[in-house]
Amino acid sequence: MKLFLKKLILKHGASLGLNSLNDFEVEIPKVPSHGDYSTNVAMQVARATKQSPRILAQSLVESLKQESDYLSRVEIAGPGFINFFINPTGYHIALKALESANGINLPNLGQGKSVLIEFVSANPTGPMHIGHGRNAVVGDVLARVFAAMRYRVQREFYINDHGAQIQTLGKSGAHYLARLQGKTLDNNLPTDVYQGEYLETLVKKYQLELEKLNDDQAMGKLLSKDLLAAIQQTLAKLRVHFDDYFSESKLYESKAIDQVLKLLKEKGFLYESEGALWFRSTDLGDDKDRVLVKKDGTYTYLTPDIAYHKDKFDRHYDLYINVLGADHGGYLERVRASLQALGYDPNQLKFLLMQLVNLMEGDVQKKMSKRKGTVVTLEEVLTEVGVDATRFFLVMRSHHQTLDFDLELAKQQSSENPVYYVQYAYARLFSILNKASESGLSLNPTPPPLGALNLPEEMELIQKMLSLEDILQEVVANLEPHRVTFYLMDLAKSFQAYYTKGKSDARYRVLGQASEVSLAKLYLVKVLRDTFKQGLDLLGVSAPERM
Repeated sequence: MKLFLKKLILKHGASLGLNSLNDFEVEIPKVPSHGDYSTNVAMQVARATKQSPRILAQSLVESLKQESDYLSRVEIAGPGFINFFINPTGYHIALKALESANGINLPNLGQGKSVLIEFVSANPTGPMHIGHGRNAVVGDVLARVFAAMRYRVQREFYINDHGAQIQTLGKSGAHYLARLQGKTLDNNLPTDVYQGEYLETLVKKYQLELEKLNDDQAMGKLLSKDLLAAIQQTLAKLRVHFDDYFSESKLYESKAIDQVLKLLKEKGFLYESEGALWFRSTDLGDDKDRVLVKKDGTYTYLTPDIAYHKDKFDRHYDLYINVLGADHGGYLERVRASLQALGYDPNQLKFLLMQLVNLMEGDVQKKMSKRKGTVVTLEEVLTEVGVDATRFFLVMRSHHQTLDFDLELAKQQSSENPVYYVQYAYARLFSILNKASESGLSLNPTPPPLGALNLPEEMELIQKMLSLEDILQEVVANLEPHRVTFYLMDLAKSFQAYYTKGKSDARYRVLGQASEVSLAKLYLVKVLRDTFKQGLDLLGVSAPERM
């Protein structure tokens, strides 16, 4: 509809000699009395034409009144806004434009541009918890939306399989190994190691191999392989896949870290102080310089990460997105500074900082600690509430907000449960179409005449379906995939209200009417069903035909 109105504005603008109508918007007003759509075109071109915005708007309005087949009225508001009130015929045209052989038509926003999305990247030191799950689902939904908008998407998991966390894993394994060998009677493990039955089981499995090793890093690498495999199995169950698992060890084996340090030194961004090697990141917007090589010759966390981001940028994507935990907030500027120092455009890299997830059981919050082995695993959540509810709930709030995941609500089969409510709307639409087919009503050929679609609630449903394109563009622009869940919940609420009215008002019933009326309403139901299917697919949530 927005595209259709833009074409009408350009057409009538040209007839008035306004041939430079480029940078203007068509939006849905927040106040319904301001029309179905509104444009700022008169204010955008007023300066170039040296005319009053209201005079320009008046000229356009008088010309646009010719389009009475589509517009019931056109009005001027405020300093020069033009408000459009759409005829049912206009909505019918737009509704037919939504349908395609593969479901709902979406715009080619990406036009083949490439995007690399790195997400999850959980350390292979233990099972995944619900926080990792939020990172996984948000990253996956974001990737699905980018792909639907015709971007070429690469999904990447960065494996932290070298360094401090692997050393700690090896040290933890050594303690469990000593206990197995009877070398210690102390059941209280040190506070600086990982704890949990998963680790004890793993050490028993690899006892013979571990006994041949006397290096924490090597022991950690051995144990991490099974833990990474378990992470991958959990992700597969969550319907999350990756195109590449990038190993940190690869950066050491290829000497990529040494090479990036050499390059930064040649560019004058390194200096020595207090026995350490520093990155002069304050020259590039960071709040302080950063240590890259410590006094003992080991790298800080940042050093291999600079090499990893250089590898990313050398693969030449148009956009790079990192989905990270909220505790990485101080990490953003130093990475951007390193990219700038290496000659890349840091604006190509975008970050999503994921806030925490509180796992709730009623009013009680479950306490979790990976180190102490008291974590509620993502596997356990998936088993308890299912994949659909887990995915929907994890992307039901903005990533800027802490999320309370209510286990009891997620298990409910009622309208109180948002994922059940949306899936039920889809199943109900499917049921209506099946009943129509059983009664001999067919949408072949499609679409039928739509003149019988004229109720205000039907126009509202069409407008909301048309707004899916805007929602997805906002997801891409703001990196906010929770907008898809909000959209589906709102669309389900509108459809259920429309359906319920049919129980007391025959005008709202789809079946049992004159054939031309039922067919028109069936077409609305069909496009609604396809819109829900599109949205659920983007969330990675199933679309059940029966509930």
